Amino acid sequence: MFPLQDTPSVKATYSAEVVTKNEFTPKMSANQTDSYALNDTHHVTAFHNSIPIPSYLIALVVGDLEYRSLGRRVGVITEPSQMDRVANELESLETLLDGAEDYLTRYIWGNYTIVVLPPSFPMGGMENPLLTFASPTIITGDKSQVYVATHEIAHSWTGNDVTCRNWEHFWLNEGFTVFNERHVSGKLYGTEFKKVESLLGTFDLKKNIENFGLNSTYSSLHPILNGDNPDNSFSEIPYEKGFQLLTYLESLIGEELMQEFLHSYILKYSQQSITSIQVRETWEEFIQAHFSPVEANSILSKVDWEAWLFKSGPSPVNLDFTTKQSNESAALANEYIKLQGKKSPDNFKDYFKFEPNLQVLFHMTLDQHKSKLNRSILRRIDHDLNVTATMNPEVKQRWYPLGLSAHYRPAYNASHDFVYSQGRTKYLTPIY
Repeated sequence: MFPLQDTPSVKATYSAEVVTKNEFTPKMSANQTDSYALNDTHHVTAFHNSIPIPSYLIALVVGDLEYRSLGRRVGVITEPSQMDRVANELESLETLLDGAEDYLTRYIWGNYTIVVLPPSFPMGGMENPLLTFASPTIITGDKSQVYVATHEIAHSWTGNDVTCRNWEHFWLNEGFTVFNERHVSGKLYGTEFKKVESLLGTFDLKKNIENFGLNSTYSSLHPILNGDNPDNSFSEIPYEKGFQLLTYLESLIGEELMQEFLHSYILKYSQQSITSIQVRETWEEFIQAHFSPVEANSILSKVDWEAWLFKSGPSPVNLDFTTKQSNESAALANEYIKLQGKKSPDNFKDYFKFEPNLQVLFHMTLDQHKSKLNRSILRRIDHDLNVTATMNPEVKQRWYPLGLSAHYRPAYNASHDFVYSQGRTKYLTPIY
């Protein structure tokens, strides 16, 4: 759209005037300041964002769009035919924003709006300030994907306000945001929900590390790009290993002090682009200010920053996120494998009592043991649980590749229909 240095170290305010046909509505990651007729067929809409942002957050959407308010400072935008579904699914948006603000600091952007895009949009969400872009795959009817909105809201502080200086420090955007998102979710939905989400993230982390290789710099928290395209290093690793580092830091000082640290970190670096070095310096200064010299030295000595940032493979500290319910979900999956499709587990109907994230955990457990699966087992699971017909895209993402790998024919057409219906890369890649 315009020539800007495409690096997150450069931040700028921007203004725009967008000319569109009268039947189309434009929106941007900025506040609308004016709208007027250009002639009989076109109109002009003016925008301004007064807070400096990196160029990757400058966004424009144009279409047959409708806005609906969902609270005093939140709303949704989508095509009129989809508005009722979208507004119902995201009705808790004000609560999510209030929860994030309560946990972090003042929300500096004013309003918050999500635009639900056409199915071809390749990401779950993109955190453009004032105008989060979202995939329609988050509109499932059961609100099981609303956590995507919580994640994008949390980016308003970590990513959009405090930003990584370059893509080798991408975890500063994503690890902090996952940490904040799960704290907000835990306050709203309970500790069990937070821990299961963290456990699912651990499974994803393990898989991504294996894909890159245990010795690849891309399986470290701080990849060394050496001129490579940053997209080639993209994975769940900065999200989940970054989350685990912050969770470990919290375990050393407690939730209350960790929240205070986050406040000081965000306020200190507001509207700046920084590196991991500054995070470490801020952490060490915080510890020294809040503990006696002996206590501070003890806490600081427990954090091996070199290992956390640069060591490839798993996190240097093993964190346990299992719960009673997560163990029950995993046990049910293992029981299906043990019975080899010859009969159903006595408690198979417990699956329908599981929350959506526990159902996903059931399928992640199957995936962990996919070498032991066969068509008989998949046929039995599908007969009992009707998985192939599920509406949950997180389950589809895991069930369909298993079905294809085992040549389970009911998965063929279902997989085709799923990849034909949406373009979210997270769901397409495992199936292809």
